[in-house]
Amino acid sequence: MFISKTAASLQLEGRAETACCVKEFENWHQLEEFLKSQFGDKKHYAALLSDLQECRQLGNETVNQFALRIESCLSKLVSEINITIPTKKKDELAGRVAAMKDLALHTFVVGLNPRLSTVVRCRDPESLNDAINFATSEEKIINALTRRNTNYAQTPNTQNQARFRPSHSSYPPNRSALQHGTNNNTTSAAFRPSNPIVCRYCKAPGHTIEGCRKREYNNRKFGNNQNSSYNRTNPTTSFQNRNQPIHAIASYEDYGVDETDNPLNE
Repeated sequence: MFISKTAASLQLEGRAETACCVKEFENWHQLEEFLKSQFGDKKHYAALLSDLQECRQLGNETVNQFALRIESCLSKLVSEINITIPTKKKDELAGRVAAMKDLALHTFVVGLNPRLSTVVRCRDPESLNDAINFATSEEKIINALTRRNTNYAQTPNTQNQARFRPSHSSYPPNRSALQHGTNNNTTSAAFRPSNPIVCRYCKAPGHTIEGCRKREYNNRKFGNNQNSSYNRTNPTTSFQNRNQPIHAIASYEDYGVDETDNPLNE
């Protein structure tokens, strides 16, 4: 057998011989790696136990990835137990290995994310493999529900669109008319002067003083009043009372006359 030849040729004794007897190797490279992992710089039993107890599922970690970490820590602990227990106390090996398996089961169940942990604890697994299978099945269900909810949220609700769709009798406005109105508004806004025209006479927007109708009206009214006043001051008949008082115009401003000297008319 390759193991017996290896042990004899290398003259393994004590812990090395015990560790190699519980393993099967197909070549020298496997034996070399095993001896390095077991007797090289490694963690103490207490450190390995602490690593197992502190295992928790990460946010981006699947159940299988978390289970591999638990099984790796358990394998290192079992190997350390096989090496450290003396040959005369091998009857204690089964009890300590069983205790480590129970600890690994408890750590795995507690270390899962809260939703998976609750489901697995309710199903009361008897071994680590049972707990891994329960957690994997529940993870698949959760992922399927998550994908379905995501697809439903991304799909438009055609029923609501049909409910609020306008009927044929609503007669929506013509698109070309709306576009034409929009173009007119845009054009008028583009060519609208920034400073609107305001008349300097009546202060009304939209025209200049040259085309002010109020100014023309007041000018005509002032001309008529001036002619009538002239007729009263220069009578042409002998029957007119010379003692009749003359009603002179108090001021040109009473009639809103356009004053040529006013700077607003310039």
